[in-house]
Amino acid sequence: MRLPVPHIEPTLRNILQQQLLSCSPATPIAEAARRMVEARCSSILVEERGRIIGIWTERDALALDAGDPACFQTPIATAMSAPVKTIHADTNLGETARRFREEGVRHFLVTDDAGSQLGIVSQSDVVAKQGIEYFVSLREVKAVFTRRMLVVGRDTPAEIAMREMSQGGFDALIVKRDGDGGDHGILTERDVMKLIGSGAIGGLVGDLATFPLISVAANTSLYQARKQFVEHNIRHLGVTGDNNELLGLVTFADILSNIELEYVRQLKDALREREEVLAISNKQLRLAACAFESTFEGILVTNAEQVIESVNPAFTMITGYRAHEVIGKKPSFLASGRHDDAFYAEMYRRLEATSHWQGEVWNRRRSGEVYVQWLTINVVRSDNGKIRNYVAVFSDITYRKAAEERMSFLAQHDALTGLPNRVLLADRLAHALAHAQRNSKQLALIFLDLDDFKQVNDRIGHHAGDHVLQIVAQRLSACVRQEDTVARLGGDEFVVIIEDLAKVQDSSEIAAKFLDALAQPILIDSHSVTIGCSIGISLYPEHGVDPDGLLRNADAAMYLAKAKGSNQFHFASAVDAAT
Repeated sequence: MRLPVPHIEPTLRNILQQQLLSCSPATPIAEAARRMVEARCSSILVEERGRIIGIWTERDALALDAGDPACFQTPIATAMSAPVKTIHADTNLGETARRFREEGVRHFLVTDDAGSQLGIVSQSDVVAKQGIEYFVSLREVKAVFTRRMLVVGRDTPAEIAMREMSQGGFDALIVKRDGDGGDHGILTERDVMKLIGSGAIGGLVGDLATFPLISVAANTSLYQARKQFVEHNIRHLGVTGDNNELLGLVTFADILSNIELEYVRQLKDALREREEVLAISNKQLRLAACAFESTFEGILVTNAEQVIESVNPAFTMITGYRAHEVIGKKPSFLASGRHDDAFYAEMYRRLEATSHWQGEVWNRRRSGEVYVQWLTINVVRSDNGKIRNYVAVFSDITYRKAAEERMSFLAQHDALTGLPNRVLLADRLAHALAHAQRNSKQLALIFLDLDDFKQVNDRIGHHAGDHVLQIVAQRLSACVRQEDTVARLGGDEFVVIIEDLAKVQDSSEIAAKFLDALAQPILIDSHSVTIGCSIGISLYPEHGVDPDGLLRNADAAMYLAKAKGSNQFHFASAVDAAT
């Protein structure tokens, strides 16, 4: 089934808010919030001598310390974001949606060729004012809503709720229903703004939230959900299941993402049916052209000899190359060099066999930067089965992949020092013991605890204490080989695995190196800090043959060392190992 063809996509001139709400840099935050509430605006511009120097939004309000009423009387200049992101008035809505996504903002200042300020546009304006019914009428809420929710009790103080919203990146929180089965409530960024403007930010969320939370069933169409947003002038809807249980929230931003997905789906259908598209009406041809020009994915079309015939604007946005610079060339000039000939040979073997290939590819932008894209290639064949075109559709997933790699790293590493954490330590220790058992080798497990570290935090602050821990991690790592493991268990406790130990004396020498390294003063913010430590050592197989036993005995030996005074090390005993 084909969707109706949309009209030519409007530009920001059609939807921008021409009345700019602004204030001076000295305006108190509470006063700015009051003006925003009165004007029903989600942002206020900060203007000085006729020039816009910053912006303050509902999201910024969450970063305020609600427990300190004085902060609401501080000048808006101390809390604003600067500089203000701008966008040209002739930008179409598809490109605007892409800019919102990539730049991570919710508002743009709209300007003309001369740089004059014409108005402001928000994410909500893109969803509420463009004609998207033909895209959202066939999709249901359950396809796009998020199950990630912040849920708090009625008795939660407002300042704690605001802090949790800010730290977790939530623009709303759910207030639990009463024990008698009452409805859930909701507290949003807009509600927080009203409270700041009224000066009544204190209290409990149960008294400040809006009840009930307006909800829709998961199988409701996005078209109907959008009507609820507009009719109730809200930006969040609860999503309920078959038993009326709350499953999550759907927002205006979710609908904006859905628009992107539908553009891409329509485009891919049009490309796979290239021959049919040539025979359909001019109205449907305009749909394909509109999708080709406005989709957020880059598109590259080659002939059967793999010579580029056309690219779309998103191709230029992602790669940096303009159409005239690439048409007539082969896509191989974009290659990063990270894939060998066998990789491309397998790609074209799959294309010949199935007319389809999909996967991650590292390519190079015009600037020389190497980036990763998610690439889908489809083959267009003539009636006799011969290849006529290759159509490549790709998106830049560099930031998403970097985020995934960062999450994977943090799952096994300490966020402060970058050292292996308890999870990775257990894995490394298990492998080290297996290696030692197979090769009849010795292994040392060194448990290290900083002496009087709490005094460092108390004297110069936790920030400085964190810096001390980072320096300690660097010094410990510098004392061992690359194949050894230095891990942080948490707090001021570190564990080191020394593999292929030649003799017991080696572990003593390493412990002494640790003591000497940490004895050197650390200079932090004009403070000189000297850190002592206590070290416990257990050996495989003398003091244990399994990870738990070795770690337990090294820990016990560390406490015996601490009992002897600062900067001491102690070996586990055979008695410890036996118990």
